[in-house]
Amino acid sequence: MHWITITVTGLLAAGSLAALLALCAKTRGHGIVPGGFDFDRYKASELSKRGLFNKARWH
Repeated sequence: MHWITITVTGLLAAGSLAALLALCAKTRGHGIVPGGFDFDRYKASELSKRGLFNKARWH
C-alpha cells in the first residue's frame, strides 16, 4: 500500500511542477523594459563588431 501513496504523491508533484513551468513560460517576456531601446543603433553596433554591412536599415 505504500507504493500507491508514493505513486500518487509523485504524480501530484509532477503535475504541480508541470503547471508551474507552464505558467512561468506563459508569462515570461511580457514585462515592460524601462527606458528606450534603439534597435537600429544596437544592430549597427553588432554588425560593425563583426565587420558586416547593414543592408536592411529602417528609414
